[in-house]
Amino acid sequence: MTQTLRFTPTTTDAASQLIDLLERHRDRCPYLEEDLARYRTLSATLADQRCRGEHALGAWRTALARRWDCEVAAQRVYSAVQRQLGACYGDDPAYGQLIAPAQPAAVGTPGALLREVRRLEAALELLAPRPQFADEGRARLRAAANDLAAAIEQTDRYEALRRSALAEQRVVASLLERACARARRALAKHMPDADLA
Repeated sequence: MTQTLRFTPTTTDAASQLIDLLERHRDRCPYLEEDLARYRTLSATLADQRCRGEHALGAWRTALARRWDCEVAAQRVYSAVQRQLGACYGDDPAYGQLIAPAQPAAVGTPGALLREVRRLEAALELLAPRPQFADEGRARLRAAANDLAAAIEQTDRYEALRRSALAEQRVVASLLERACARARRALAKHMPDADLA
């Protein structure tokens, strides 16, 4: 489930409203210059963080799609080699332990699938006599495992970037909301007749 940062009207609309308000009253209240500069900086930082967050989310989604494709490809290769082994050895108990999945129900995660693909590749190396398809099967399993490992690593890296961008957005949004409240209080204190809506 993707998590996106939802900005309240205070954080989304307040930037332009407060900047307009501070600019309208800056000639009457020179002390507002510092608040105006701070608010502009925070507003620009939040816009930059949002852009970075959207980019990180897009990269993460692309990586997830690639990982899914690699999972499907690895599962197909794994199943095809298992079928070949089953056809070759049948129910021979001498090979059953080596060929059968280590934990049939454990292939529910990308990491578990990767381990099973690598385990089956290693099992093909140990078979004696080696079936005709062993070398080709090992090569297919190795390629699928390498692709899946790279896709898992990339997805994890982009997930970390996405989470980091989201956390940074929250910090900047919080600072922006505080700056907004501080500026409004200062205006209300020094200019009680000003329209702060």
